[in-house]
Amino acid sequence: MTRAKSGTRRLRRRPEQPAAGTTTSAGIHGLRDSVPDHPAQDWSGIEVGATVHVIPPAGLPYLGRVDAKTPDSGIAWVVSLEGSGRQMHGKRDGVRLHSVPRPPW
Repeated sequence: MTRAKSGTRRLRRRPEQPAAGTTTSAGIHGLRDSVPDHPAQDWSGIEVGATVHVIPPAGLPYLGRVDAKTPDSGIAWVVSLEGSGRQMHGKRDGVRLHSVPRPPW
């Protein structure tokens, strides 16, 4: 009878390679290319404190209040009026912000 070797031999998995002739949106080392998937929306007309309808590219839309923005309006922090907290959105992430008119009272 022969003795079994002690220890284990671990097999390394190779990263999946794209099929020949296909293109991928990931660049070198898995980083995203500089070209966005979604066109940027202009958020410069949305004021801090405004009520907005947030429409994410995936997930459910919700109502929120703009809590803060960067000076170039590239990033906005929105506090949900439905209780899901404060979220940061970039204008190139595909998120749409639409101002909700203020009530007349």
